[in-house]
Amino acid sequence: MRDHADDAGQEDQELEEAEAPEQTAPEASQPAAGGQRRVARWLRKNSWLVLAVGAAMVLTRVVEFEAPAEVRIDESSVDLVGEAPAQDFDSQLNNPQAVQMRATLRLYPRVDMDVREVDPEVDAKARILSQPVVTTIYAMNANIDQTVRLDGGDLEIDVELSGTPRLGEAGKNTVPPLSLEQELTVSTRERPWVGEPVEQVRLHTRGTLGDLEARPYRWVFVIDGKLFALDLQLHRAV
Repeated sequence: MRDHADDAGQEDQELEEAEAPEQTAPEASQPAAGGQRRVARWLRKNSWLVLAVGAAMVLTRVVEFEAPAEVRIDESSVDLVGEAPAQDFDSQLNNPQAVQMRATLRLYPRVDMDVREVDPEVDAKARILSQPVVTTIYAMNANIDQTVRLDGGDLEIDVELSGTPRLGEAGKNTVPPLSLEQELTVSTRERPWVGEPVEQVRLHTRGTLGDLEARPYRWVFVIDGKLFALDLQLHRAV
């Protein structure tokens, strides 16, 4: 009888243990899931801040960019586009009708300098940005197209000069005078942080110039607080 009672009590205990609900430990992932939800809500509310931080990182990389060695940038942040080294006239022109045209672009250190007339002492303080020379013949048009970059490339200056040399009437035992029909356009192209480049014509002139062999003709103009002078001169075979 006792054995049967013990067996019955053991069976009742096992039944109670089976029917009792299982006790589960608190899920460790619940706090992590709650934290993720809070982070997601914060990101949705402050998405503009995330974009601003990303933009700041991009701007920092742009500002700190260093030009490769192939780009010629000097101490005054002037960069020439194309080949336009300083050149002299050819002292020996094979064609007796040959005429050379030279355009010298200078940048002066101060905008208040008086550079209306050619003055070697004053011009020695300027920097020659370009001095291309082209060769043509009488009554044949020649073009000089030059682009100069300033301020790290944010400002570009385009110089477009077209000229046709003409011979005048010669007196007895004299060399016929030489004149030049010319048209000059100086324009700028500025590159803002946002948007398309802004182009503007700064100087445009056309007409006939004489006595360009004896002394150059000069145009003076100011762009963004910088003083420039462009000298035009002719040289012909003799």
